[in-house]
Amino acid sequence: MIPDHENIGIGSFACAFGDVECKPENIPDFEALWETECFGTDFTEMGCRTYRRMSGPVEGYVADAVRQTLRDAGATAADIDHLVFATSDPTLALLPSDFASRVLLDMGMEHCVPHVVSYQRCCSSLTALRHGERLFVDPEVTHVVVVAVDFMPDDRDRVRSYAIFGDAAVSCLLTRNDPGLLRLVSSAVKVDPDGLRGRDSFISRKEVADRTLSAVLRAGGRQQAQIVKVFAANLHKPLMLFNATSVGLHPDTLHFADTLATYGHCGNADWMINLVDYHDRFGIRPGEVYLAQSLAPGFYACGLLEGSAR
Repeated sequence: MIPDHENIGIGSFACAFGDVECKPENIPDFEALWETECFGTDFTEMGCRTYRRMSGPVEGYVADAVRQTLRDAGATAADIDHLVFATSDPTLALLPSDFASRVLLDMGMEHCVPHVVSYQRCCSSLTALRHGERLFVDPEVTHVVVVAVDFMPDDRDRVRSYAIFGDAAVSCLLTRNDPGLLRLVSSAVKVDPDGLRGRDSFISRKEVADRTLSAVLRAGGRQQAQIVKVFAANLHKPLMLFNATSVGLHPDTLHFADTLATYGHCGNADWMINLVDYHDRFGIRPGEVYLAQSLAPGFYACGLLEGSAR
């Protein structure tokens, strides 16, 4: 049995960014790294001016984000039934084996069940959101926290194809019988086989994006024209605008440029960061339809979100 979307609210988003502000140009051998990873492109067109680096253990930033979420929701650690971590594949390999227990014990969540969603690169957090909602099939579950985290210990590893990686943890709370800020209408993640083989192209990326977006609109009973704003990944700005246009999304609907300039690409946390930034500036409005999207070599994910009537 799938839980009733109408009865599960999503809200209390909170961000914990790396505490050290850095400039990409100060990364050792930056120009050579950028040329290798993004041959023939001008870095200044990307739009990233600074990024944030974590100076301490990652679990501390995760705990900070979760504490902010609980404080905003007026919830306690004892209220949380499940905590779903989402992270990209390289970050998962960097986490200590006792990462989950460190966070749970630090937070006083001794009775909370931990989960991890990964192996979908920067698309992992949208799958984690869907997984978190499906945990409500258990009638005793009332609160689920989803937290997306990505970080890079070595600054040289931050320079990747069409991206400068920053460090961040972002959390939100799913609650039964509470409207929250939003509700998840529908979501999907699909695979680009060429991307998995490292042979993705414009054609293969467009094909998987078209399939995923069509599936989400169909499942949600919505039209593309109803989407008010798109919370996008923080990748190379010209690439993001081109990709949006190729699947029929108007570039003006994308919300990512300002957070890209400040924080860079924070892996699978980007869409959440951009949603928080948009809400702080303009406000999520009841009944309006939003699209969260992520893309990575081999994957495309998106989710339809609707502002809740409070």
